[in-house]
Order: sequence, then structure tokens, then C-alpha cells
Amino acid sequence: MSPRTVHRITLALLAALGAYFLFARPAAEATVLSRWALTVASAIQPAPRELVSRLEPRPVPAPPAAHERLEAFNRESALQERAGEGLVEFYRRGVGGGELLYAVARLHERVHVEVINAEGAVPGSDASGDTIWLDGRRHLQAVVEMANAPFAAREGMELLWAMAFGFHGAVRTSNEGSVVINGVVHRVNPWRGALCITADRRAMIGLFDAEALRGCQQAVGGGPVILWKGKLANPAVSAETDEFLPFNPLGEDFVQLDWRITVYSGAYPKTAVCVGDLPDGRSFLVLANSAGITGVELARALRDMGCHDALGGDDDTSTQAVWRGKALWSRLQRPVPDAIAVYLRP
Repeated sequence: MSPRTVHRITLALLAALGAYFLFARPAAEATVLSRWALTVASAIQPAPRELVSRLEPRPVPAPPAAHERLEAFNRESALQERAGEGLVEFYRRGVGGGELLYAVARLHERVHVEVINAEGAVPGSDASGDTIWLDGRRHLQAVVEMANAPFAAREGMELLWAMAFGFHGAVRTSNEGSVVINGVVHRVNPWRGALCITADRRAMIGLFDAEALRGCQQAVGGGPVILWKGKLANPAVSAETDEFLPFNPLGEDFVQLDWRITVYSGAYPKTAVCVGDLPDGRSFLVLANSAGITGVELARALRDMGCHDALGGDDDTSTQAVWRGKALWSRLQRPVPDAIAVYLRP
């Protein structure tokens, strides 16, 4: 065989071997060369400890507790006075284009909350359940007059804050809602929202019948509810959303509900009380007056303070409050049937 022939045969064999490696090698072996295959293989091996800790899901931070939200809100407000080592505080704050005045009352053995009535009269109901004063007369009085009257004095206590709250009619002038004073049920209206404070210093808002009111040490009716389980009452919605509820969420009985919506939707002066929880199971109250803001803005501010429920009170020209006997608004103080008063023991 000539050298040229041997050379040609050698080239042919080399070409055949190259073709084998390129085209005839089993596909399974080719995967060994894949970077993806190497990644999968390493993934089934135990991961380094530091990698495991980074891959573990991190817990979602819990939302701030109610009292923490209250303190955060207060830090951005203008403190007017703190009493009783912080058990009762009075603040002012700008909200939107208006102003919010509010007192914080942390329920405690030194803090006493009670309804005071115009001219010291006693509210009740007639045989039909309608609202009356038990002496059969008419009684209305500005809150500043009530707070400074002898009948509002309580032995061993100082009256710090008082604000108008209950609704009244043109003829029958006592509170249309429920009233409980120092454990005595004076009037029951289960179709109007009320604030109830129990003997163990817990507060709640809702609709209360006669049996439920017997569990209240203090109670006062108003309405409608403007904050319910953390959601804001909003006349602009017809169904519940993540943030809002339709106005009057508890279906309270208001003949002039359209006027309530008008006042709530506008920048009229407003009155409200809201309830939040303290870490030890007691409650705190925020008692608020506003001017120049809508009801949704007011309800949102109360929620931002850590309150879960809030009840509106008589508003517009009836909105008024005092601190240490001095009126907080310069406008005319309209005569009203009652006020929520906050007292402090030494």
C-alpha cells in the first residue's frame, strides 16, 4: 500500500471518529455538560446554613397596637395640657383645611366619665318610650354653663373636659338616646348608637337594649356610628369596601337622616367619641370636636389614633367643648341637653 493511500485511509478514519462524537453520541451524556444540569444537581444537596436562613420567609411585622398609634398621632399634635400623669390629655391639631380639638381619657380608677345634664335635670321616658325630663319641664343649657354649675361638681374630683353630645327635639328636650349614670338606667333607646363604659373600665360602642344597658356603669346615646370595626362611614359608597362602609352602618333610627348626611359630608362643626384598647384590657376614649373638615376626615383621624369604633354626637351649632371650665370655641354656645364630662381624682 502506497504512503498516499495510507494517508487517505488515516484521514477517513479520523473524519469518521469526529462524526461519531458530533452526531452519534448518546444524548444522555450531553446533559452532563449542561450548566442547568449542574444547577439542578447541586440544588438537591443540603444548602449551607447561611443560605437556608436567608431563604426562610421573614415574618410580616404586626401593625402597631392601638395605644402605639395613639401615641404616634399625639406626637404630631399640639399638646395643650397633660393631667394625672398623662391619664387625661388635651390636644389641638390641624386636619385638612380645618381644626381638631380632642381629649384623650385613659380609663383608670382616677378617671371618672359621666353624663351631666342641663340644669341638673334627670332624663327619662314617658309611657310610650318617648324622651322626657322627669320633672316635666324643658331644660337646655350651654356646656360652659353646665361645667361651671354646682350640680356638676363631684366630691374629690376635678372636671377637666366636657362636650355636648346628645340629640334633642324641639319640644322634648332631653337626650333622645340611652342614658345611664353611675349604674342607673335612666333612658333606653335601642335604635340609637350609644357609648357604654363598664365598671371594669372597658368602653364599647353599639346598639344596646335594656338588658345590655344594665351592664353599663355610664352610657350616653348619640349617632350615627361613623367608624365601625376600623372602617369609615362614607355617604359616597353604597356597599362595603376595604376602607369604607355606607353611611349609618348600624341602621340607626334617624328621622332627619338626610340632614345628618349633609352635615357629615360638609365642613360643618362635628362631635364624636371613639374607643380604643390599652394593653392591659382597659379602654381609652378620644372625645373630639372638629371644624372645617368632613366626617370622613374626622373618622379617619379617629382611626389613625387607634380607635376601632366611633360614635357621632349632636353637631353643627351644638358642637362645643370646655377644658377646665373654659369654652374652647369662640362662637355662640347653643343650649343643649347634656354633655360627656371627664373628671380626674387626685
